Formats: sequence, structure tokens, C-alpha cells
Amino acid sequence: PTLWRADGGAGRRGDDLMIKWILGILALIILAVAGTCFYGYKQLTGGGNSATVTMAGTPERIFAALATADSMALWMSDSKIEGPFGKGLLAVGDTLRSRSAAKPDSATAVSSSFDGDWIVREVNAPTLLVMEMVSDSAGVRKVVLVRRDSLAAMGDSTTVVTTFSSPLFDSLATTVRDSSRAGSSMLSGANKIMLGAMRMGTQGELEVLKKRVEGK
Repeated sequence: PTLWRADGGAGRRGDDLMIKWILGILALIILAVAGTCFYGYKQLTGGGNSATVTMAGTPERIFAALATADSMALWMSDSKIEGPFGKGLLAVGDTLRSRSAAKPDSATAVSSSFDGDWIVREVNAPTLLVMEMVSDSAGVRKVVLVRRDSLAAMGDSTTVVTTFSSPLFDSLATTVRDSSRAGSSMLSGANKIMLGAMRMGTQGELEVLKKRVEGK
């Protein structure tokens, strides 16, 4: 039988399995940009970790479209959303189950959808929505991604800035940095790829949201 040590053996095993989960995601992303090589990598990593779209409408109207499960199921075209439908604005503690529903349609197209659970952590209508994507591995619940949707009025329009970060990668990079500079660099590159994929896919989804709220 496996002996679980009190000095963190279970936690380390959870980290190992989580790393394999991340590497599986990265393998899919790399396949999506195969054939474009350096160009595809620059497309993923050159734009940072934020998607920005300005759309006609007040922050209140845009936030209502952005932060309700019913609306998200329509404009999040890369995902199949399962959540608290019919209840209006999301509330802290709500969980949205996200399952990939679309495939990239070209060598440079990248989906922003990873299977996981988005848990709402902060709602400050009509200016801020914060969600965390969590995953269970070996009984260890980890925060894989954090998504922050910030809204600001710009005259008669509203600018939405969606920013992603990865506490899991940050934690792993800190751990690896102490033992391997090369390993730390690889994790840093992998983090840029994943966040870049989220940015690119989300940019497209926000454009879909823009068309919906503007009636185009």
C-alpha cells in the first residue's frame, strides 16, 4: 500500500499530477499552432495576458450581459457553460462548469476554453467580476487560473479589460526556481503560452459579446 507521509507527500503527488494536467493542456495549444512555429508562438505570447474591447452601452448594461450565466452561455462560444441559469447576476460563491465546445478553425486559432469549474470570488457591479478556475487532482484542489473582468465608462461606451493570471504556475515557478534555472525558464514560457491562449480566445469572445449588446 502507498504510505502518505506527514511531511507533504500527498501534496507533492498532487503537484506532480497537476503538472501533467497542465502539460496536457499545453500540448493541445502547441498542436493548435503547429505549422506556424515561431509566428504562432509570438502570436500567443506577444500580446500579454489581457484582452480589451470597447462596446457601445453603459457599464450597467455591459456588466449585466457579461456577468449572468444565461448570457455567458451565448457569447462564450468556445465553451459549454453549465451554471445557475435564470437567477440574474452572478454572486460570490456561484460555480460555472466550463466544458470545451469548439475546435480551432485554423492553424493559428486558439481556444480559450479549458475544462474546469469557474468559481465567482468577487462581484462589484458594474465595474468588476473576479472568477477562479479550480481543478481537483489526487484530492488536492488547486486554483489554476484567475480571471478579472474590469469595466470602465468611456463616454457613451464601456471598455472591458479581461486579465488572466495563474497562481498555480507562479507557485510552481517559485518552487522550481530554487533547484533549476532551466526548469524555471520552461515554466515561465509555458505560463506565457497558456495566458496568451486565454487572451486570444477571450478577445474573440468579447467581440461576440460586443455584437450582441450592439445588436449587430
